[in-house]
Amino acid sequence: MIGHRKCFVGIFLVLNNIMLLAQVPALAPLDHNPVLRNIRQPSTLKSSEKADTLSLPFFDDFSYYWDAFYMNKPDKRLWTDDYVYINNFFPVQPRSNGVATFDALDAEGNIYNNPSPSFPADTLTSAPVDLGEDGLRDVYLSFFYQPQGHGDSPQPGDSLILQFKEQISIPDTDSVTYRWNIVWSAHGTTVHPFKQVLSRVDEKYFYKGFQFRFVNFVSLDMDRFNPGKRSDADHWHIDYVYMNGNRNENDTAYHDMTIIEPMTSLIRGYQSIPWNQLQFVSANRIEGLIEMTYRNNHSIDLPVLGVFTITDVYENVSNSVISPGSNDIKAGEIFNFRQNIPNSIFDSASSDSALFEMKGYIITDEIDRKVNDTVRFSQVFKDYFARDDGNPESGYGFSGFNAQGCAIACRYETFSSDNLRAVMIYFNPTFNNESEKYRFRIAVWRDSTEIGQPGKMIYLSHKEYKPEKTGVFTRFDLEVDVPITRTRNYWIGIVQVTSGFLNIGFDRNHNDRGNLWYNAGSWQQDTNDGTLMIRPVLGKRDIMSSVKPPTDDVSGMKLYPNPTSQYVRIEIEAWEGNVNSDFTVEIYDVAGRLHYSAPYTTEVIDVSAFETGLYIVRLVNKKTGESKIQRLAVSSFKF
Repeated sequence: MIGHRKCFVGIFLVLNNIMLLAQVPALAPLDHNPVLRNIRQPSTLKSSEKADTLSLPFFDDFSYYWDAFYMNKPDKRLWTDDYVYINNFFPVQPRSNGVATFDALDAEGNIYNNPSPSFPADTLTSAPVDLGEDGLRDVYLSFFYQPQGHGDSPQPGDSLILQFKEQISIPDTDSVTYRWNIVWSAHGTTVHPFKQVLSRVDEKYFYKGFQFRFVNFVSLDMDRFNPGKRSDADHWHIDYVYMNGNRNENDTAYHDMTIIEPMTSLIRGYQSIPWNQLQFVSANRIEGLIEMTYRNNHSIDLPVLGVFTITDVYENVSNSVISPGSNDIKAGEIFNFRQNIPNSIFDSASSDSALFEMKGYIITDEIDRKVNDTVRFSQVFKDYFARDDGNPESGYGFSGFNAQGCAIACRYETFSSDNLRAVMIYFNPTFNNESEKYRFRIAVWRDSTEIGQPGKMIYLSHKEYKPEKTGVFTRFDLEVDVPITRTRNYWIGIVQVTSGFLNIGFDRNHNDRGNLWYNAGSWQQDTNDGTLMIRPVLGKRDIMSSVKPPTDDVSGMKLYPNPTSQYVRIEIEAWEGNVNSDFTVEIYDVAGRLHYSAPYTTEVIDVSAFETGLYIVRLVNKKTGESKIQRLAVSSFKF
């Protein structure tokens, strides 16, 4: 009898633990890449676009991740495929700002459809390189690698490999064949600092047309958040790929001063705040310093001078802040360059929103590689608060089967009294759109100032919502305005109506720990490092919802029709000494996200797939770097 009682107690404890575990939020790896999924371009390179045979040295540090011309893809002049993701979101302190990320996602940002337990996923193959030159000797290939970063750790059975392409003569013929040889590999593990690999290129590879490639082997586990689905991103990051002759085992430095970190927001605690709130922000909430982080990758000390430029994009006005003197940076040192900025840095004539491009770059000696010396950040002021950067690295939600009634809340504040009008939430795509079956209500809580957690609920929507759109922010308008008092914290979030993993976007680049709590019976602080992608919308209705024609053109560029619902044509005044082929057209939304990039032509541009709202059209002179700016209004109304 006692044995049966012990057995019953044991079963009860197990079931109780299962119930509790079912109500604890969890992080899930992504099964998609929202940036690559939104790029309108072929997934593989056309034969006419393939690179020519290259001469040494070969070098790529992927610092062009920000350039719209490359669209987060590898440089076609150096690489023959485009499966990897060129970015600065996933690495942790790379050798330079920008890496090639390998994962289990294809060139379109979707998970590979492969039933094998382990298979080769992404590849990065060099263009042919001429190693047949007379007198060539001591050729080494070096690179830096990191597993996981801000993403998902590759499993011990996963690997990253480096292969060299060997040319083999067929006996008794003039023909040759080729085979790929593994010359280096690393097994999956958790994140560690970037490590350098230096691999000697044997003389058997000395021929014109030699190639090397990186390949990652992945294993897709069963996804406990979406039954029937296999998901595991298995991230690896490659940086600073360098091949040259006359090197040796001690040749691990490169004469280069590089930016290694993204530039951050100047509003402490936020990536963006409403434009009408900025004037009430206390001085201590706006950074008095602008900064950038760079590293001396050379073996000797190098002098460096820092320069910052802040541009009011809408008004096309720029201000520069220059370092008062150069700094001598020691070999291998990481240095944070900081410079005071004036309090009036965000003054603008814009009435309802503003966009500032902050750019930092360094001035070094002539030997230094220049293309990786610049970093940028778009400071957006619109009608919402944002703590996240708009790019998820994971998904967040309750993983249990009994999550009904569980709540998630994020802490925000206002700098002046206002009305909460809507909430924007980013949902990641789920297997077979499973999350569209799940429902939730939007809720608002007062702050419990005594213990700094959600207090009394002051709003709960009668309407039940569901994540009908995924991979983008979806705006959910509240049924009534919720007054928000100046200087008071408040909490916004959701209460689940049904069970199921909602897969809310989770930004792991910005740690917001302490401002995210959950309730599965009582309020608990979430312990994950990162930021939940939920944004409160304040003030007047979103300017996107009621499009008005922009002001008269003052930039030397005309857009017509404007507003438009389907097509737009760009007409420009001639810039002396330039022709149409010298220009590139870029179209951004007001959050700074790129939606279109192509060489300029007089043909119409199809914008029918754009969401209703205001966009920024930027015409760039590729010769001089000059640009012209104009606003474009896109409406669902058929003009």
